[in-house]
Amino acid sequence: MNTENKNFIKNSLGCPIKVSGIYTIHYFKYGRNFRFKGEAHDFWEMVFIDSGNAIVVADDKEYSLKQGDTFFHKPNEKHTIYTNDEFANSAIITFECKSPALKLLGGKIISLDEYEKSLLNKVIHEAKISYEDKLNDIYLTKMTKKNSAPFGGEQIIKNCTELLIISLLRKDKSQHKSNDGVSINLSSNKIVDSVKAILKDKLDVAENINLDEISYRLGFSKSYIKAQFKKQTGNSVIQYYIDLKIDRAKKLLSQQKFTVSEIADSLGFSSVYYFSRQFKLHTDMSPTEYVNSIKADNVL
Repeated sequence: MNTENKNFIKNSLGCPIKVSGIYTIHYFKYGRNFRFKGEAHDFWEMVFIDSGNAIVVADDKEYSLKQGDTFFHKPNEKHTIYTNDEFANSAIITFECKSPALKLLGGKIISLDEYEKSLLNKVIHEAKISYEDKLNDIYLTKMTKKNSAPFGGEQIIKNCTELLIISLLRKDKSQHKSNDGVSINLSSNKIVDSVKAILKDKLDVAENINLDEISYRLGFSKSYIKAQFKKQTGNSVIQYYIDLKIDRAKKLLSQQKFTVSEIADSLGFSSVYYFSRQFKLHTDMSPTEYVNSIKADNVL
């Protein structure tokens, strides 16, 4: 029997997210008015609120987390957590990951779905049966593996943590991919696509955005983003954003379901007058004239 491989070509498997080590895995139950003294370390920390509400502080900026929310502290970020007059439970994982894509999750509040919660629960379960340490030890700095630890427990922790991160990145609409599908921390030739995606996202949820937020999300300076965008499109970021809004306004006006004032407000214009002025600059018609032109076109 001829066992020679014919016509088979191996596919190398890409690994955009690699968790290279776990420092600690915790599950805490906080009392009323609890406050951790704070710390900073050169690895990532994920905080998940399993019940109740808590506030995390990252470099002096506060974020309110409710049940089901998670937050990623970036390496070397000074951080703490506290509760007000209520109880809260949290799961916390500190881990090493050098994958650039993870930077997209830093400083964000993300709600976990049931699949993601199941991955986190699996991490907590495997930690309980694989390590001797109590998961509520706030001073724990090194976990000790049990002699009786089940086969493959640490790999399950690694794999589930990686799957959780991947799932969260897939939900993050602002992420971008290279030609081989690997999430990346944006290089200069991806800046324009990244800015466009962020602007469209905000337009879809009827929220305004500014260059400060874009700069924070992409990890580049405002001046660099503006220069790259202008160089590749010939337009400013703000003007492109207004163009998107006017295109959306034309669509909404054509539906004839909303007033001009409602459309201006939903698209974040500071006034109906400013909206009307921008609309006319783009279309040579006022919003009312545009609606009338649509009505005329619909006359049989």
